[in-house]
Amino acid sequence: MRRKRAFITTLAGLTLAGCSDSTGPGTGSLECSEASTRALAVGQHQILDPFAGACVRLPAAGSAGAEHLYVPLATAGQETPAGVSSPYLLSGVSAPLAAASPLPSPILSAFRKPLPPQRFHSLLRARERALAGEVSHALFSRGRIEVAGAPPPVVGEQRSFDVCSSSECTEFVQSTATARSVGQRVAIFVDNAAPVGGYTDTDLDRVRVLFDQYLYPIDAAAFGEESDVDANGVIIVLLTQLVNALSPDCNSTGRVILGYFFGADLLPRSSENPGSNEAEVFYGLVPDPNNSACTISKDEANSRLPATFIHELQHMISFNQHVLIRNSPAEDTWLNEGLSHFAEELGGRQIPDSECPSSPSCAAEFLGQGDLLNAFEYLASPEDFFLIEPGNSTGKLEERGANWLFVRWLADHFATDTIMGTDLTRALVATSQLGSVNVTARTGVDFSILVGEWQLANYLDDLPGFSAPGSRLRYKSWNFRLAAEANGMAFPLAPDSTDGTNYGHNGTLRAGSGRHVRVVQAPGAAAVDLRLTNASGGQLPRSIVPRIALVRIR
Repeated sequence: MRRKRAFITTLAGLTLAGCSDSTGPGTGSLECSEASTRALAVGQHQILDPFAGACVRLPAAGSAGAEHLYVPLATAGQETPAGVSSPYLLSGVSAPLAAASPLPSPILSAFRKPLPPQRFHSLLRARERALAGEVSHALFSRGRIEVAGAPPPVVGEQRSFDVCSSSECTEFVQSTATARSVGQRVAIFVDNAAPVGGYTDTDLDRVRVLFDQYLYPIDAAAFGEESDVDANGVIIVLLTQLVNALSPDCNSTGRVILGYFFGADLLPRSSENPGSNEAEVFYGLVPDPNNSACTISKDEANSRLPATFIHELQHMISFNQHVLIRNSPAEDTWLNEGLSHFAEELGGRQIPDSECPSSPSCAAEFLGQGDLLNAFEYLASPEDFFLIEPGNSTGKLEERGANWLFVRWLADHFATDTIMGTDLTRALVATSQLGSVNVTARTGVDFSILVGEWQLANYLDDLPGFSAPGSRLRYKSWNFRLAAEANGMAFPLAPDSTDGTNYGHNGTLRAGSGRHVRVVQAPGAAAVDLRLTNASGGQLPRSIVPRIALVRIR
């Protein structure tokens, strides 16, 4: 799924950084004392546990003054139906509460639309996990063995498919389609009932060649191999107006489901799984230029297919690696989506611009219509959205932005190839471990430290005047400040700014997210106390794994 609006993308390498991390000593008290003091050198950071001391004292400033970034956050990594969150209170000693949070950037707000169809994709991931738990491991193996091998489809061949007809994908309708373009890795079918004025053979041959030469090799290198449950050696793409029907009013909502993969197709058909096509299948929309409720031009449809395919192929590979090969549950939604959006970035970086003739560049086509804008919308108000989104999430695009940013940051610091990150991403997919446990195992760093450092990096990266070489407080692969400037907007993450003596804020800490606060002390200013508690002034619940990320900027 993408917005129906382009976003020019600037890819820029960068070099910055940070320093140390720890959970230093503390009294465990809610009160402030000399033991609460955190004296940091410029560029040094700590990830603190408020159960070791809920108060942080910033020492008196010297003659040059001082500036710190303080981020209270929840670092719980488990994915739950309602999400892990808790109200909190942050205040200076005897400080009154702030009346309200600042509003997100009005430039970003202009892009906001209601009813995001990412809810559909979230429900598919939830259904996949449920099916993986309902169907026995023996049935997985039997399905792989008993499905008779078949030759690849040939051009002109007809086949019937079951296609989701509801947002929960529990109801299906049938599509009869004809193979229009067949390559080494993909066979593209088009619904026989698709509206007139749709894809030409030239259109389909172009995307088939793009898939064989670029999309498939990029995903295979980054994530591993897909299954071949029907033993025909190709992935089937079904382009059908039944996908368009999942977004019946896209002209009014500004959102449209471009395509999807559903892991149920890789499981045998059964009473628990009645709509399985028992084959590797992607589904995509078709041009429908004369539909007054959801108008899809041929140019728009053609430009969106490649990024949709590279995104959904990661989901297909992930389901095979986790469920079919290792008999584990499907990957947690937040990490699964983060990896699929990372696949889009890889496409934007590696595919030559000559292959994206309808866009300013392949970076703009693969990233600018979704990932970059989603990330900026998250950064405009990170406290309001989860990184570890709940099972009942409506598929907020800001969450998808957080998912991509976190995977991007991980690749920057834990992959040997920090731009492409393929050794890390392959390791994240080729395992039975899930979510935060998976990330911790692959990086060797506690998840609470990773989340804290990532949130610091989201503001500090390429911050003028700040440098901490060698730390993880940066993105090596992006300069997001320049990317925002190139698109005519201010960098969206704008922390609260205070001298700390008259500051207060109450809000909600959501798993993986928090609030950014700049504490700026004038030359010779006295020490500043900041206290993090629950809404009533007591300890925060341990269930959210609360942390305080602190860094001295100057």
